[in-house]
Amino acid sequence: MVDAEAVLAAELQESRRRAEELSALLEAERRRAQEAERKLYEKERLLRESEKTPLDERVVEGVRRRFEEDEIALKQHAQRFSNAASAIDVVIPGLKANAKAVQDQIATHFSFLRKQLKDREEKLLAVVEGLASEKLRALETQKERMQSIVSSCERAISSTDELLKGDDWSLLTKKDAVAEQVAAAIAGTCKLDAEWSEKIQANLPGTLEEIIESHGVVSLASIDMPETEWHKDLAVVSRIAEPPRHLKSSRASQGNSDFGFMFDIQAKKNSICVRALYLASGTGGGPWPYTVYTIAGSWKSMASKKKKWTMVSKENVLLPAVSSREHAALKLLDDGVHVAAGARQAFYVHCPAHMTAVAFTVKPMDPETSATLKDGAIVDEDDHLSIHTGAKTCSEVAFESIATDAVRSFYGSVEYVLWCES
Repeated sequence: MVDAEAVLAAELQESRRRAEELSALLEAERRRAQEAERKLYEKERLLRESEKTPLDERVVEGVRRRFEEDEIALKQHAQRFSNAASAIDVVIPGLKANAKAVQDQIATHFSFLRKQLKDREEKLLAVVEGLASEKLRALETQKERMQSIVSSCERAISSTDELLKGDDWSLLTKKDAVAEQVAAAIAGTCKLDAEWSEKIQANLPGTLEEIIESHGVVSLASIDMPETEWHKDLAVVSRIAEPPRHLKSSRASQGNSDFGFMFDIQAKKNSICVRALYLASGTGGGPWPYTVYTIAGSWKSMASKKKKWTMVSKENVLLPAVSSREHAALKLLDDGVHVAAGARQAFYVHCPAHMTAVAFTVKPMDPETSATLKDGAIVDEDDHLSIHTGAKTCSEVAFESIATDAVRSFYGSVEYVLWCES
């Protein structure tokens, strides 16, 4: 019996030893399989790499730089329309308050004739309420459109970030799809037109007397107009939502400069709002005090009539030298100068500090004929705006020593937005 147990124990011990040996063999085989699989993947990777077309580093860098610029533009558009959407939230309470103020005025006016004119009063209150409701609905609709634009930009930003974080091969293979998404997002920000503004800024009668008259003359009692204009805040929303545009001079300055320069611009089919003038100086000195004046019409007939002009900017600025090929902005006061469609507006930039303060171009050439442009000709233009020739002033005193001995043109850039008419 003892011998049988010993034999059984020995067999068990031998079985355990064989199981351990088999386990070790299986582990070694698993490692060999993993190594073989790794080598196979490496061979496949090397094969794919060998089949790839050699990448042009300049092309890769160009694509990367373009998407980085697109991403910056998308973020700017997203921020602009996010701000515009927030501005609408600010406008709505004021609009409600304005509607309530008009309703109160109407109620006060008719308190003297309550019994005879009750029906008339209710109709007028309904008119104001309806107009206010229409405006609020239009504002809410526009806010949704702006938020949709923000979402589109954010999706494009996410895709661009993912593309830029990937490898060069992914950048080149996916660039077209992402570029299409980016283009669609940017295009969406530019599709807002004047229609929504016209809906928001409904054609309210100019005075409460006109509202009453539209329902029949019922009284000679006077009604005071509210001090706040109905559409002033809405015009600001319109301006916020419109992306800024720039018309840049196409002709370089040869370094010609003086104390000042005046020139004309003309709006085309759309009204515009000029928000800033980007300029350079002959030497780049400063900061110097610059003043910008403006007047409706052409500078030629008003050049020496200082009292007729309106000052729209005054600030100390360091303008870059012409040799840098860069410009710095002179922002206009009150959020810009409004120029009606088809109208001409003159601008005059002056600095008493130095005779090289304002740069310009002398004898601008016609690119087709190589002849000097005629005085008053269009120097640069786009779909909405044209810039015409001008004149320099050679005195530290504004509006004095106006020189018209040669044809000269504006050197810089005009920043403007399309203006949504009410």
